[in-house]
Amino acid sequence: MTGRKKEKLIEFNKKNILDAAEGLFAEKGIVQTTMDDIAKTADYSKSTIYVYFKSKEEIYHHIIYEHMCRLREVAKLCLEGEGGFETRYYNLCDRLTVFYEQYPLYFVSTMGNISVDEKDLEESRILRQIYDVGEEINTAMISFYHQGIEENYLRSDINIVPAVFTMWASLGSLITVAHEKEAYILQRMNMKRDEFLHQGFEMLLNSVRKEQV
Repeated sequence: MTGRKKEKLIEFNKKNILDAAEGLFAEKGIVQTTMDDIAKTADYSKSTIYVYFKSKEEIYHHIIYEHMCRLREVAKLCLEGEGGFETRYYNLCDRLTVFYEQYPLYFVSTMGNISVDEKDLEESRILRQIYDVGEEINTAMISFYHQGIEENYLRSDINIVPAVFTMWASLGSLITVAHEKEAYILQRMNMKRDEFLHQGFEMLLNSVRKEQV
């Protein structure tokens, strides 16, 4: 077998394993899914699974990386798109909401904790890749805020890096709560989910927007 054919076979097998694991994680939950389950669903022996992945955790990290890459493309498409700051901000909010609806299981993970321990990043290539994608998203958000200040739309006194981190965390939490507490929001506030989200997005924007004269 040539090197190229061998490489394609490796990628084919890894994709089959990841697809099987992702389906099981969605169906049974991550904790409840075992390596035996993954091997059976992917139609490989467990020893073959271990040729490609050291553990279930590593499989999970590869799936998170794939979703992080999707999230990066969503963010860049909005942040670097047409229109002023406000237009691009609401585009980002809408696309993040759709991202949650498509991948609810991984939304929290992609928006959540990423290891910054240099030892972990040196020992695990996939953790390094996840970290690097996260930094690309942060860089795009920081540039977005600078553009908002240059447009005279955002307050010039903003401490940009903490503001970006706060905004990103707030958007993730808001979207998650809006979906998980939809019935309560309707009953307690008489608001549909989309109405609640729009109000929340507007409140977050107002926290950094320059006061309009």
